[in-house]
Amino acid sequence: MSKKFSESDLKEIKKKLQEACLKSWKIRGYKQTNIPLLTKTVGISSGAFYLIYKRKEDLFLEVLENVQDNLLMTWSKFIEEENQKIEGFKKGLQWLFHEFQTFPNLYDMNSAEYDLFLAKLPTDKIEELKQKSADLFEQAISQANLKLLLPEDEVMNIIHSILFLSLVDRDTLQGTEKTFNFLLNHTLYDLFEEGKK
Repeated sequence: MSKKFSESDLKEIKKKLQEACLKSWKIRGYKQTNIPLLTKTVGISSGAFYLIYKRKEDLFLEVLENVQDNLLMTWSKFIEEENQKIEGFKKGLQWLFHEFQTFPNLYDMNSAEYDLFLAKLPTDKIEELKQKSADLFEQAISQANLKLLLPEDEVMNIIHSILFLSLVDRDTLQGTEKTFNFLLNHTLYDLFEEGKK
């Protein structure tokens, strides 16, 4: 006999599944974060999982959207805490670097694991994720009231290239964080200036 769940039960299970998925994705990666692992962690049956999500990718997509929202919220806090907004923007980039470096399974969209995940998503969802990622940078730039000193696509390419260092294998490139900070310190004021208040 199957257990009946109330709306509040389902909301709570959904929240727990998202938390378990995020934690496992960070540590194990997409492929090893499977439904049996998640249901065992949360203490539900696979039938209960399918009451909430049609498939694994639906959960992962929600988790990734939440991650993107959290990235912007955290970056915004760094910007708000500084009098010079460009310095808050820089601290946000430094935080992103550490986040990307600490949890590459979650953030490295160029990995084979991400390819597996993206291959199971509809094209429109992939485009939404990419757009949301681009919007994250644009919103942080806007919040910091920064004026671009180069064309937008060049600025984005440079910022992404610098952040890419966070995903380089630590054994391959020694002093990665030092290199990142050097590049950030020597390019930021060539890319942006603070707008007038």
